[in-house]
Amino acid sequence: MSSEAESGEKARAKDVVSRNVVSSLGSKGIYLVSRIFLPPLILSKLSLEEYGVWATCFILIGYLGMGAFGVSSVYVRYTASYAAKGEYDAISRLVSTGLVVVTAVNLALLAGVWFLLPAVVEMFHVEPAFRETAQTLLFVTTAVFLLDLSFGVFGDVLTGLQYIHRTNVIWVATFLVEAVLIVALLFAGLGIWALLWAFVIRYLLQVVSSLVVCRQALPELSVHPRNFDRSMLKLFYRYGGIVQISGLLSMFMRSIEKVLAGAFLGVRATGLFDVGEKLPMMGAWLPTSFAAALMPASSDLHTKDKSEEIRKLYLKGCRYNSILSGLMMGAMAAFAGPLLVLWLGPDEKFHDAALIMAWFALPYQLHVLTGPGTSLFKGMDEPQKELVYPVTQLILVASAVGVGLLTVGKTLMMIVVTVSSSMCLSAFVFYGYANKQLGVSNSEYCLRVLIPGLTPYVIGFALASVTGGWVDLEPADRLEAFYALAVNGALYVGIAPLVIYRLLCDWGEREFLRQQTIHSVQSLLPRRWRPV
Repeated sequence: MSSEAESGEKARAKDVVSRNVVSSLGSKGIYLVSRIFLPPLILSKLSLEEYGVWATCFILIGYLGMGAFGVSSVYVRYTASYAAKGEYDAISRLVSTGLVVVTAVNLALLAGVWFLLPAVVEMFHVEPAFRETAQTLLFVTTAVFLLDLSFGVFGDVLTGLQYIHRTNVIWVATFLVEAVLIVALLFAGLGIWALLWAFVIRYLLQVVSSLVVCRQALPELSVHPRNFDRSMLKLFYRYGGIVQISGLLSMFMRSIEKVLAGAFLGVRATGLFDVGEKLPMMGAWLPTSFAAALMPASSDLHTKDKSEEIRKLYLKGCRYNSILSGLMMGAMAAFAGPLLVLWLGPDEKFHDAALIMAWFALPYQLHVLTGPGTSLFKGMDEPQKELVYPVTQLILVASAVGVGLLTVGKTLMMIVVTVSSSMCLSAFVFYGYANKQLGVSNSEYCLRVLIPGLTPYVIGFALASVTGGWVDLEPADRLEAFYALAVNGALYVGIAPLVIYRLLCDWGEREFLRQQTIHSVQSLLPRRWRPV
């Protein structure tokens, strides 16, 4: 291939990744905004115990979802690889084989869930008055989620083809429909059933829409039992099996604090953790746009044997991920008190939720920074390497919680400290391992990734200490909370991005940001005012 053609191919690849990242950032930003307003509304109509039951549903389906994540990764990774080689018949055989296998497994899982429901409800200490409702909610949400796991293959194929922007359009449309339905049905007096109906309708729309768009994007795709290929099964139990084990471990570790809270302190504590971690979790979703775009891109580059491009992709993905997540999480950690009061009100029952938010902001940022490495390992057909992170975290959490139980006992603060510190330590272990595997020095990673991402915390807590004397960071009502956030937020937004831009970005990054800002401003102007 000539150098000119190779340069053109690199430019096109960068454009695809950039478009997918921007699309994902935009869609997740919309999701973040739409979900900020739902918890206060829901909690005004439901008790904390009812909300805890709903949160418990998502612990269960989360385990099932991450358990099937290996299958999703098979679709994405090998669709990208086959598409790079023009083998569209192989994509048809992959999808047909996967549908048969996954549907059979999901039916067996659903039967197992039916028999285990009483034990699950008992484990989380659900009050007797809520147990029948909890079992119905758990079963229906699980059934709908398993349906999506079977037929979500069409969205995975679009991701493998690097049409992530199309899957984002579907995602945005369906979660906005869900949000509108939640509000309408809550005010119609359906109570917790409003959440269930909205959830069911959302996922049915998502499955149908993904199928239609996938057939338009890949007309060569043929899904039929005659395309079942036994040779494809090895992809699911070899590659997919490893990713599935990693997914199960990761999901378990991402919800371990809720499991411990429910088992030790009851379903109300599960609700507190869900509320306290809601904003950090939502903030963490936004930077995962980089990791989501890296997997199909790295698969394409790995197929073409371009290891240096993969190394650069990893470092850039980690850097931008760190900066974006740091700007959000630094504010959440420093101003957790007024954020929670403004969001949910000054009710004393939410006091511990603010503490949980402050403690888990940094762990969630460090967790999301493992995403580029794990995505690249999957794209490079080396999923076993990502097991280092969840296995390390499992060992650390088990050790820390064991010590905590012996020395402190079953307290909320024990769970907060042991789990959050274990998340941080295991993340650093994985950074060192991933850097070694991908040819990045730890000093370069620290300078290019960690320092820019941790700088906002320094700025946030410095502002909180300076303004703490005349701006109440533990406000008594929403008005005081608004005042505290208005003052500190304005200072933070003015200082933190400027420090990163002027001191921690290189010339190329500053020029890119300048051009993107100009383009964004111009796009808001009427056409006749835009420069030619």
